[in-house]
Amino acid sequence: MKKSLTSADKIALKSEFDYIRAEGKKYVAGCVLLVVAPSPDGKLRCGVVCGKKYSNSAVKRNRARRLLWESFRLLKSQIGPAHCIMIPRRRIAVLKQPDVQKALNYLFRKAGLIEDC
Repeated sequence: MKKSLTSADKIALKSEFDYIRAEGKKYVAGCVLLVVAPSPDGKLRCGVVCGKKYSNSAVKRNRARRLLWESFRLLKSQIGPAHCIMIPRRRIAVLKQPDVQKALNYLFRKAGLIEDC
């Protein structure tokens, strides 16, 4: 399966973010907060929210976004259909990509979107 991200994989509309926040359930790991809602269209779509509350530095916010998107890209073939929002926490700044991927894997398993082998 191709492991690239397309615009169809990403959530961009405010109405979609509002739906996920209203209907979704929150799961927390040390470095990331995951909000998961049922997918009305049966597809996996995800978004990242990283505002100035995380950091005033755009460089730090963008690094957090890149870490989350890369981890999601590598895991997306294993994840079932859902709409989700990933929100980085300050602790993500000191972590490397494999650590972030492990945290996301844990959260998606906790949410029941990745089946245990």
